[in-house]
Amino acid sequence: MNSKYALGAVVAALPLLVVAQEKKEESGKESRTAYLRRAYEKDRGTYGDACRAILSLAAGEHTDADFAAVQKDLAGRGIVDPDWGLAESDKLTKGTLAYMVVKTLGIKGGVTMSLFGTTRRYALRECVYLRLMSEGATDEYVTGRELIDIVTNAEIYRERKP
Repeated sequence: MNSKYALGAVVAALPLLVVAQEKKEESGKESRTAYLRRAYEKDRGTYGDACRAILSLAAGEHTDADFAAVQKDLAGRGIVDPDWGLAESDKLTKGTLAYMVVKTLGIKGGVTMSLFGTTRRYALRECVYLRLMSEGATDEYVTGRELIDIVTNAEIYRERKP
C-alpha cells in the first residue's frame, strides 16, 4: 500500500522536476527537456531535429550546438552521409532516420546489408525487424512524436544490447 502512494508522489512530482530543470538552464541555451518537448509537438520532424537527437544518443549528452557543427560531428562519426546535402529545415523521412539509427547503434543487419552495405531502404527494414520503427516507405515523413519514440526505442535497444 505504501509503495503505491510513493509511486503516486513520484509521478506527481515529475512536472515539478521538469520545470526546475528548465529554470536551471535558462542561460540562453535550450535545455534537453525544452528541445524534446518542441520536437515532440511538431507535425513533421526535420533533419535538424533528427541530427540533434541522434547526436545526443551517440554522445550520451544533449547538445545545443549550431546545426553545422552537429552535422559535421555526425559525418565524422559516419552516422550521416555528407553528400546528402540536406538542410536543417528539410522534412525528415523514415529512411534517413533509420540510416542514422542503424549507424549510431552499430547494427550490422542481415545478409542483404552485409552484401550491399547500409542504405536507407535496408536500414528501415532492419529497424522495423528490430521493432525500433513502424513499417513504412523510406520517403515517408516522420512526425516529431515518431522521432522521439524512435530515439527512445534506440536508447532502450542500446541499453539491452548484449
